[in-house]
Amino acid sequence: MLSHSPITSQAIRAHNDALTNLYFQHRETVQQIQGTLFTQVLPNALDELGLGRAARDWAQEWLRDDLFVFRTLKRHKFTKAFALESLRAILTWRLTHLKSLDVAGSLPPVFHILPPPACDVLGRPVLILRLAKLYALQEDPRERVLRSVERLRRSLHNINSSSSSLPASPMRGPVLQYMLLVDMENVSMRNFNLDLLTWYTHEVAPRYPGLFGTVFVINFSWTQSGIWSVIRLALPESVYYRIFFPSMEVLHECISPSSLPKEYGGCLPHLPEIPNILDAAQHASSSFSSSLSSPREEDSSTLPTHLAVEEKNADRGSSRKIAHISPRSQLNPFYGYPIGPSPYSLTPPALPYPRYGRRRKRDLVRTLAALWWAKWRSKVSWSFPLLFIFLCARWWWRQRRKGVFFIRGEPN
Repeated sequence: MLSHSPITSQAIRAHNDALTNLYFQHRETVQQIQGTLFTQVLPNALDELGLGRAARDWAQEWLRDDLFVFRTLKRHKFTKAFALESLRAILTWRLTHLKSLDVAGSLPPVFHILPPPACDVLGRPVLILRLAKLYALQEDPRERVLRSVERLRRSLHNINSSSSSLPASPMRGPVLQYMLLVDMENVSMRNFNLDLLTWYTHEVAPRYPGLFGTVFVINFSWTQSGIWSVIRLALPESVYYRIFFPSMEVLHECISPSSLPKEYGGCLPHLPEIPNILDAAQHASSSFSSSLSSPREEDSSTLPTHLAVEEKNADRGSSRKIAHISPRSQLNPFYGYPIGPSPYSLTPPALPYPRYGRRRKRDLVRTLAALWWAKWRSKVSWSFPLLFIFLCARWWWRQRRKGVFFIRGEPN
């Protein structure tokens, strides 16, 4: 979006204020989803995949990230059942694919986070992505991009965890997203990697929703801005008003020159001279501290405080009630599929769960057949007797006609 400075800054502030208000409005729902993830989804996933305690410790760090849960809930338009299903799929993907990937490897990340106090006017961390440097890599950049995005998630979680001691309020909310600067210098249509962009859109973005609140495309050519003017017509409004092609004046109004390197008219040193807080050595010490806690600390810090209180006060009779709910009952959130308590959880679940851990096709066919019979049963019940009478009458008529012809054919 090409715009003047007042329009750009107003759009950024309006989007961030609306997102912060949504976070506080749906905070209780996020905590309920976290409770279900801890007590039902994670034990089921570990049992299905045959994983043990190490995988559980690794996954619990992700489950504590309430901002990630909120962004996933927002992506599904705050529909709790859809968000839970998506988080269950993401958890399975993380345990089967991401866990085997060395996120804290020695390869440098593709994103560069400027160290604090560098931030935009809303207090969000500033990311810089140089596409030309990414496309110049000899190896496949997908693994490095995936590692970097996972580090971004952990870094944002650590930023909010370190400031959790301060009271949160709608006037001073958490840091929900990043400010991303995409440097298009030395990028042309020849070296533009469309396959990488398609892969990120389909494989990475759905598993890391809403990380980037505002995207500034800088050092762009007139050809690239013209192409964007055509592409933006096919994009939803929520995406269109988050991507900007700003001038240097607009950039400095949204990000102070004291928070920008010299390449972009700032007062900081050149970008290669600025330390990146996503580097493996600095990131590993802070992001893995919670997942490598001792067994004694684990027993007391496995669940957040509000989840532990809810777990102790859970009604043990709820599991029996859930087991007797019919698949086609109005009380069943998974209508048509049998539900029951989690068979692998030590505590009774607060919400029903698919009995077999998934939605089976045979249950769907059975439900569709039952619904068809309930709608057409009255008509079908009359059709069978009428069909029987018709067949009997036809048989009797044929027998009668054969008898008449036989009598007529005999000699006098």
